[in-house]
Amino acid sequence: PYIIETGLHELLLDTPFPESGRLSKTNSVLSMLALKLMGHERLSRVTDYGLDTGLGFFAGLNVPPKTTATSTYSYRVDKDAVDAFLERFVAGMAGRYPQYYQGETINLDFHSIPHYGEMSMMDDNWVGSKHQRLKSALTLFAQDGESRMLLYEDADIRSEEASGAVMGFVDRWLRVRGIIDQTLVFDSKLTTYERLEELDSMGVRFITLRRRGKNLIEDAEELPEEAWKRVDLKKAKRKHNRFNIAESVITLPRTHLRVRQLIFEGHGREQPTFLITNNFDIPMETLALHYSN
Repeated sequence: PYIIETGLHELLLDTPFPESGRLSKTNSVLSMLALKLMGHERLSRVTDYGLDTGLGFFAGLNVPPKTTATSTYSYRVDKDAVDAFLERFVAGMAGRYPQYYQGETINLDFHSIPHYGEMSMMDDNWVGSKHQRLKSALTLFAQDGESRMLLYEDADIRSEEASGAVMGFVDRWLRVRGIIDQTLVFDSKLTTYERLEELDSMGVRFITLRRRGKNLIEDAEELPEEAWKRVDLKKAKRKHNRFNIAESVITLPRTHLRVRQLIFEGHGREQPTFLITNNFDIPMETLALHYSN
């Protein structure tokens, strides 16, 4: 019933996914979806269900496709087809279930997927789980800040394209919603000061970290005691809810963009954290809470 309600079947029919004379795109996509819904990360696990008529029925077949058919299908699906599907799927979901797309913020984050092939042609990217740079696919995900619903993905981003990746999301979300009234929240690695100025000129609000430098840290350490305000996030299960914030208005280097700068200290890190935003209406405590989320 949920697949019918969301219009997924009709959407698959209208998306340029590949198909063969024996397996339609609906058969292939639903077979892979069934594995994901059961929690299997690898498509090769379809072998375990080779004679499962229930799984086959879910995909419109008598039994699931063989491992070779399932794994090779994923290689045949190109980026344009995935982008077209995801854009239409999110637009449809936002219309049917608007309650999941009403967060005040949108979280954007890079995620590196390691590749261990001996002849890998991929770029070296920082892989947080391994605490080192590895050959990997750099991906970008955007989620509703409240419901965590996926809004956008971009896979296999080249290193030289990384600073402009956020603009790909902005263009997509403008096509889907016609307006961006949420505040984008992302890490300092995501883009440049020049891109932030471009976002501001488009009326897009953002919250991001500023990269720490020696001079920034020294300036923060020289601030008088009265410049700091004590805040308490009152966030359950957070170890450091109480810390100090100093706020000022600055102009970002190499731009004409004036932003709010919030400096955090006493928050469990050895060095202060610098947060910047072009949203001048939101209280500092709410800014800190949005970023901590």
